[in-house]
Amino acid sequence: MENTTGFRGRPRTRRIAAVSVALATLALTQSTATAANYQATNEVTSILDGLTASHLTVTEGIERTTYSSASSDLEVRVAVIDPDLGAISLGSTFGTSVSVKETTTAMLDTVGTTGSDAPYVGVNGSFSVAAMDQDAAGDSIRENRSVPMVASVQEDVVQGASCMKGQNVVVLQHGRPHFTRITTSLEITSDKKTPGLTDDVKRSVDGLNRYPGWIPFCQQEPSDRELPSKKDANNKVTYYDEKGRALTSGPYYEDDSEIVVFTSAYGQKTPLPGHTPFVAADNAQGVEVAVDKDGYVTQVKSTRGGMDIPPNGMVLQGIGQTQADGGAKWLTDNVEVGTKLSYAQSVKDIGFTKETTDDADIPLNPAYPSVDVINGTHQLLHNGEVVARVDSNENPDPRTAIGVDGWGRTLLVTVTAKAQDRLGVPIYDLAKIMEDLGAVDALNLDGGGSTTFVVDGEIKNVLSEEKDGKGVERPVYDTVYAGRGGYTLPATAN
Repeated sequence: MENTTGFRGRPRTRRIAAVSVALATLALTQSTATAANYQATNEVTSILDGLTASHLTVTEGIERTTYSSASSDLEVRVAVIDPDLGAISLGSTFGTSVSVKETTTAMLDTVGTTGSDAPYVGVNGSFSVAAMDQDAAGDSIRENRSVPMVASVQEDVVQGASCMKGQNVVVLQHGRPHFTRITTSLEITSDKKTPGLTDDVKRSVDGLNRYPGWIPFCQQEPSDRELPSKKDANNKVTYYDEKGRALTSGPYYEDDSEIVVFTSAYGQKTPLPGHTPFVAADNAQGVEVAVDKDGYVTQVKSTRGGMDIPPNGMVLQGIGQTQADGGAKWLTDNVEVGTKLSYAQSVKDIGFTKETTDDADIPLNPAYPSVDVINGTHQLLHNGEVVARVDSNENPDPRTAIGVDGWGRTLLVTVTAKAQDRLGVPIYDLAKIMEDLGAVDALNLDGGGSTTFVVDGEIKNVLSEEKDGKGVERPVYDTVYAGRGGYTLPATAN
């Protein structure tokens, strides 16, 4: 079965049969299913209409296009990834550790075992927070730790908890992207018998790989309290810390009775108290517990921080010793050296509607890793319709986006200045660009100085971060890439 439609002024044969074959093998392909039935019209006006396209073939299954013109200050770069045409894998990596930001190129260098395994193309990925420390005067200073802002899953292991009400993400599995909203659920169980109880004792885990007490961006548990904020006459929101000092970003939340898990991917010693000046809860000493790869507690400390994470194990930090639901109190009451702890993680696909009947667990099995989850903020398109609001983030910043088009192909897109400058487009304009490229689902990724487009290990876009008058690559949390692997899917099927 063939169907031909226009795509940026040239005919394109849509391989509907091949998409159907792929759908039969994947559990997470609602976006692709919609894509196969979407008729692209190319009637959208975007900045692409004034730009000239220059096409290059990176390898079988990956085409790179640069849109530019002499009259425009912007350039749009697009990688179209088609696993029907080449042995292409689609994945994500955080590099050497989740707790330290690295450049996109450095992270991509960690993929594979030899230079010939390196990814073909990649862009920066999820949003995260560069954690802050204080100097002796109480002023904020940068610290060498990265905190996942919201949901993050790498190779079937949850590395960052989602917003309580869900989070916009793209799920990568078996070379296809799935655009949805997810929630995460984390639970710890102790086999130590507690007086009056005959069963094992369970407690929810509040967060992952972040400072206990300080929650960036959104509530992860009902007990998280939002820090103060004020809105001016122009609806600009200013956030404040507990001392009334204005913050340059936000929102932030506080919880003084948490348990936070640090996974073996954290990559450095656990953080000491008092690292962030935003909330007082971070100052709590709390309790710290080391757990080996088999789930047995090997060390318990009445203070927290500076502990090595056991290989393939984890460390739990708890704060809140006096509260009934305090994390430190729970660890003190239910954990000792030799205790067996069971850690359960789950991710639920809740979609974009309020109906719960379609919610489904995303199967995670760290022994057979296949799922990565990349978080984003603004949903750009859904089912072929622009859903980004005109007034959503109107700053003309550099942008990075990921999408899927009407043939099930992945689109990696950046919009940056043509010369050294911090220039891009508002979110709504980014959505229009993605629609003009034929995307039916698309998500905004981290942008601004983070926007990076890499082909065969080389940065192709103009970087907006500057040092000594030159563009420099900003460290980021993770990346999305197309690399070697898999099998070419058939273009036709019975």
